[in-house]
Amino acid sequence: MTNSDLMDLDRFLLPDEESWGQGYGDRGYTPGELDEIARNVAGTVQPGYGSRLHASSPGYRPGTPDSRATIPPGFDVDGHPNRAAVYPGTVDPDIATATTLPQQIDPGLQDYCRARGWVLDQHGRPLHPHHEQLLADARIGLCTGLGYGWWYGETVVADAVVTTPAGRVLIVPRSTDAGTIPSLPGGYAIPADVGRTAAQWRVGYRPVTLDGIVTTAARKAEAETGLVIPREVAARLVRGIRPVSSPHTLHAWTVTYTVRVQLPAQGLPALDETTQARWVDVDELYDAVLERMWPDHQRAVAAAIE
Repeated sequence: MTNSDLMDLDRFLLPDEESWGQGYGDRGYTPGELDEIARNVAGTVQPGYGSRLHASSPGYRPGTPDSRATIPPGFDVDGHPNRAAVYPGTVDPDIATATTLPQQIDPGLQDYCRARGWVLDQHGRPLHPHHEQLLADARIGLCTGLGYGWWYGETVVADAVVTTPAGRVLIVPRSTDAGTIPSLPGGYAIPADVGRTAAQWRVGYRPVTLDGIVTTAARKAEAETGLVIPREVAARLVRGIRPVSSPHTLHAWTVTYTVRVQLPAQGLPALDETTQARWVDVDELYDAVLERMWPDHQRAVAAAIE
């Protein structure tokens, strides 16, 4: 995939190509990464997700940045409950795929998506920057529509690797289908992280900035651990990826950044005990914790701790 607009922003945020992981910049997914993605989506348990679109699906027609793709109906996520309790005016409207007189998403949002270099479909919805590779793999494919997400296109996720000079790392418990596992604090960005409202977000005012990514990481760390990260603390991006797992769709996906936060030498900061977050030293991390974390978080820790 050649996409100068995507590359320009990716490179601006992470100039060091050694920090680029799966799907970041101009890097398509490697055979090993495609194997991992195939495992991620094989047992999809997200409510409302059904058949996945493939390049061979009848009615599918590829597009380019200058011509729209045609997405056939029959592959939409059907009413994911994540959106059920959300006031519709604060999120992008979920449009059912149609090929006759297709409804259009907001013109301003279409302009934003074009500026990012994404291919649009007949509804003006953006397609994943590596959609050609994902749709061509018979094991993968992607459902269509918003699915789990609130917004079309790309949503920032920021994971924080918070460390102390004494060599401790901040870990939080995370509930999964396989039980509770150790995890990094982090999660999805919201419009307020870059000084925007949900109404502005809906019509295409969606800046992606270094300060916004760090703000997301700090906000999630505080929410999940009680730790308030001072604005003046050194934080830097050490990794960027475009993962693909069961919540992601052709039209709504994530870019995940790892933010390394080095706290100053002033004792071990207290945490909110009700969160069950804790500090672990590096020996415990490598001996008993790291192997139980998600593979993406294992790689994030490796990227942050030299």
